[in-house]
Amino acid sequence: MYAISIVSTKGGISKTTTAANLGGICANEQMRVLRIDADPQPSLPKYYPLTY
Repeated sequence: MYAISIVSTKGGISKTTTAANLGGICANEQMRVLRIDADPQPSLPKYYPLTY
């Protein structure tokens, strides 16, 4: 099991894009992926919307 964090206090430096792409790559390799967007302005759901 791996844990990868992408953090910075600066906004607009592609943290969410990097996390979304990295998560997608890992999922394509059959790895289990949990993405948590703790940003006050979350935008990760735009990349991978939840389906019920």
